[in-house]
Amino acid sequence: MKDGLVVAAPMGGWCAPLDDSPDAVFRERTLGDGVSIDPTDSDVLAPFDGVVLSLPETRHAVSLRADNGAEVLIHIGIDTVNLAGDGFSAHVKTGDRVETGQRLLSFDMDSVLKGAASLRTPVVLLRSSAHVIKPLDCAGPIRTGDPIFEIATVAEFEPETDRRRALHQGLSTTVVVGLAHGIHARPAARLIESIKPFDAELECLTGKNKSANARSAVGLMALGVAYSDRLTVSATGPDAELAMTAFVAALEPMEDRPGEVNEEELPDAGQDLPPAPGAIVHGQSASSGLGLGSTQLIRSWRTEESKASGTADDEQALFAKAIAEVREYLEKLAASRSGAAREIALAHRALLDDPTITEDTASHIRQGKSATNAWQLIIGQLSTSLRQVDDRRIRERVDDLQDVGQRVERVLAGLDPGESLAVSEDTIVVAQTLLPSQLLELDSTHVAGICTAAGGTTSHVAILAASMGIPMVVAAGSSVLALDDGTRIGVDADRGELHILADDEAAGRFRDRVRNDEIRRRREAATAKEPCVTGDGVRIHVNANIASARDAQLAVQGGADGCGLLRTEFVFMDRSEPPGLQEQRQVYQEISDSLGDRTLVVRTLDAGGDKPIPYVNQDVEENPALGVRGIRLSLRNRAVLDTQLDALLQVRHSSPLKLMIPMVTSMYEVEAVRETIDGIRQRANRESEFQLGVMIETPAAAIIADKLAEIVDFFSIGTNDLTQYTLAMDRGEPLLAERLDTLHPSVLKLIGNTVDAACEAGKPVAVCGGAAGDVLAAPVLIGLGVRELSMVPSLIARQKARLRSLTVADCVELANQSLRLSSACDVRELAREFVGARSGD
Repeated sequence: MKDGLVVAAPMGGWCAPLDDSPDAVFRERTLGDGVSIDPTDSDVLAPFDGVVLSLPETRHAVSLRADNGAEVLIHIGIDTVNLAGDGFSAHVKTGDRVETGQRLLSFDMDSVLKGAASLRTPVVLLRSSAHVIKPLDCAGPIRTGDPIFEIATVAEFEPETDRRRALHQGLSTTVVVGLAHGIHARPAARLIESIKPFDAELECLTGKNKSANARSAVGLMALGVAYSDRLTVSATGPDAELAMTAFVAALEPMEDRPGEVNEEELPDAGQDLPPAPGAIVHGQSASSGLGLGSTQLIRSWRTEESKASGTADDEQALFAKAIAEVREYLEKLAASRSGAAREIALAHRALLDDPTITEDTASHIRQGKSATNAWQLIIGQLSTSLRQVDDRRIRERVDDLQDVGQRVERVLAGLDPGESLAVSEDTIVVAQTLLPSQLLELDSTHVAGICTAAGGTTSHVAILAASMGIPMVVAAGSSVLALDDGTRIGVDADRGELHILADDEAAGRFRDRVRNDEIRRRREAATAKEPCVTGDGVRIHVNANIASARDAQLAVQGGADGCGLLRTEFVFMDRSEPPGLQEQRQVYQEISDSLGDRTLVVRTLDAGGDKPIPYVNQDVEENPALGVRGIRLSLRNRAVLDTQLDALLQVRHSSPLKLMIPMVTSMYEVEAVRETIDGIRQRANRESEFQLGVMIETPAAAIIADKLAEIVDFFSIGTNDLTQYTLAMDRGEPLLAERLDTLHPSVLKLIGNTVDAACEAGKPVAVCGGAAGDVLAAPVLIGLGVRELSMVPSLIARQKARLRSLTVADCVELANQSLRLSSACDVRELAREFVGARSGD
């Protein structure tokens, strides 16, 4: 053997052999031998000179190749991949050349330890016939840079050359990866173990032409394979077929057969046990309410791969006909629906007409693929690209792309573009994720609730569920997919909980909760149109957040005092060019007419961030939430802003129209909009009355609220964004959902500062964010001085009823106590006791 390399400790701590590692993969040395370090340092430094081979997006591990070819994995903690990067920072990237002692990663010990089984960090020489480990006596306390083991090179080893050429005539198959977190250290180890007994060589190839030896852990990890990616596996050798079968099984393969399960939706399902009877499974609330019923698992539908049955022209004709049929179906669906359902159908039609999708599909058809295979290939590639976008809300649009893809596949298979999904009465729909079309085509009168293993609260299907009044819990984890059909569960979407009911007695108790909830809702609906006056005689205006004329009509029917927020984005979305002056004026006038003499507050276009619009000039941004969005984007696209303001100034309403500017951070933005309005009025000789207000949704706006109050007519506090920017937490990040709470004292203090500034200037202030409809947050807001709340129409009746049972004096005391607490959890518990004592809950 040749003398090798001394590996230095990448961090200080307590060093020990792998024998007592909490993880069997490392304890049994499946990946290779090494040591583990229980760290006292939060920085991970390079243990030798080399190159970064792989660094997953979760940043919980890093692998390096030394100059002698040895490959070493540093894996911070156990089960840390589940944290999805929360608490970790990377200071290098894959392919970087690093020197001994250079910082690779860092992590927040307290944060990581809360979500991980252990911080014990294995440092492992990955298995190779070229290198062996030479242990050193390093057990016990060590400092960063101390030697932990040596790597010796086997003299007779000769590197492999161009392995892919050696696999020329072997077996080959393409599978969809069903590993929940992709291929990281432990899945790599399981994959290697699966083929260990067989005499065969396996190669993995991604859609991006990255390849790896299936027996190389670092090679597999360096592929960057994520859940639902497609992976081509090739095998040669005497045991090629056996090895291929075992390897594909370890990848959780997906079957593509008509009408059968698309296992692409079921990550690691075989390893999950169903929740036990009596258990409470925690997820996230996507649509509030209670539901009781029996589970039914809904699976996605895919067609099998097919060969072209005719010429390229024949296949292209089939494809064009399928596109036309699905387009017609979506247009009819949009025409028959309203609100969110209509908007989603129109969004899907826009995806169907995307030239990138149709032209790329046509290109593959010309190369000899069938229409079905070409379409599946393009939809798969685009889905993968969207999943890699940093913005989680954009990633959630993958559902929409898959939805459109399935409709076209069905037509190409000779079926209808829609699919009727039969469910029994009182069904709790369970799925990995539910596509919008699946929900639209269910008999909603039979659906008592929805539970998805994955998914997000801002996805289109979540918006649909809320508009349909169906309780929905998302991100409940893959264990729910193991529930047997017919399992009785209760969905408490108010709390984001699933109750696995153990027996008839438990089911009866939950049924009583549902019945009482229904009685309460009927009682609240009966008084919804009456004014909301507190017990001590203070009038609270309860308005609706709307996005269409139909929403306005529903808001009036539901008892809204007016519209506290008209989101105008719906006029601009899902089209290739901006709406003209007359079109906008007509849309806004229809909404005004629907509201009658009620208040109308219109927010100017709030594009950017998670709402990109193709024809509005906007650069690609690394962090769209902190980029050019809201009024910043409008001021860069003056023609679009001018046309919208001109249209709004022509709207006839019983009281002065209230125009509201989003994402304000400075007085300059307000002054620029007012100057624009003055210019329009002067050019058109128009004397229309209006009031100009601003959204308070950034800490900057809340802090300078006293200055803004001097130049505006009203404030409206957008608590969703104000909370995310104050707490520095992405409102679309499920891992932070429980901590992203408007009742955090820091957010409440900013709200209080805004209200004080408005009151001192004699200007009205409203809250139009999610907190307005929160029965626990609303009393605190009233106590801080807010007298106007705006929320989704479905919450108005309940909020009015709750507020009538309170007094402002008591709310003031609640707010004062809340400001003295240290956490949102404490405030929410205080508010829960406060509301419960006064409502009987």
